[in-house]
Amino acid sequence: MFARLGSLFFFLVFVLPWVTMTAAFDYLAASNLVRQARTASWPSVQGTVIRSEVTSVRSNKSTNHGLKLAYTYSVDGQSHEGSTVQITESMSGDRGVAEEQMARYPVGASVPVYYQPEQPSEAVLKAGLDSSELFLFMLMTPFNLIAFWLGRAVVGSWKSEPPLLSTFAREDGSECVTLEGPWTAALVSLVLFGSAVVCFLLTAGTMGLDAPLPVGVGAWAVVIACGVYAGRWSRARERAGHYDLRLIARSRSLSLPPYLKRRHRLDVRWSDVLSLRVEPQLRKPPAKEVGSYQLTLEFSTGDGEVRQEAITSFYQQDKADALAHWLRKHLKVGEAVPEEQRSA
Repeated sequence: MFARLGSLFFFLVFVLPWVTMTAAFDYLAASNLVRQARTASWPSVQGTVIRSEVTSVRSNKSTNHGLKLAYTYSVDGQSHEGSTVQITESMSGDRGVAEEQMARYPVGASVPVYYQPEQPSEAVLKAGLDSSELFLFMLMTPFNLIAFWLGRAVVGSWKSEPPLLSTFAREDGSECVTLEGPWTAALVSLVLFGSAVVCFLLTAGTMGLDAPLPVGVGAWAVVIACGVYAGRWSRARERAGHYDLRLIARSRSLSLPPYLKRRHRLDVRWSDVLSLRVEPQLRKPPAKEVGSYQLTLEFSTGDGEVRQEAITSFYQQDKADALAHWLRKHLKVGEAVPEEQRSA
């Protein structure tokens, strides 16, 4: 009951505002993209620039600069005046960007004006898509990924609890448990997050938001390719049992998957296992609350030394206890280390 109330509070205070604002920006970006794409089919006439100057808007912490433009044109003998360069206009903190646009459209210059056939008073100087719309969606990628995981956390909290422990057998006769390693969805999200930020900085940061359309398409192709590769790589590791803890009855050995500092599998004979224990791990900082529960294995090595190895960690103690109970049942060890077993 309290868990449901907590998830409801989390949804109302954090998830709903974040998802709402993210969806609103996505809708605005998508609508601008569609409107800008439609301008590619608009007819054009020659117009004349009658005003071109840099305008600045100051706030408490920064100053943004933009181009204030006006131009005249005539359609079917009727004069019109426009002020839009393209549908997706924006201001920049760099005054040089606005000055470059002003130099591109000096007063008195003759420029092609693209107008909407059904409403000639609506016109732009730049028709069709460029990379600015694609870069905007790329910039929104991290925010959309955060919204996705917030929503997933809320939905997961309302679902019925899965089994504490799910075991399965492999073809070699080993009994396995898949530990909570890097989830494929989490890995893909991290790769998409990082590649979107890097591609945005390398392309939009160096060539500008109005870079040619192939630049934006190429940047998105790199981001998508990185996400697909990460997903296929992670899924292949999962299918190969990379994250599986294995109990192999034939050789009477315990095989631990890579975890934290353990870069490769570790095989331990059942007879060498001394104990299993669940250890609470405190958060840092403030190191006052339990953040996770680590399952630790203690075993003897070939040279007679006693070694401790972390198997995995769980956020819920009952899951750690379930795995510990399953292992103790098969390995016939307890939490405490019997003195006679140490002597042996």
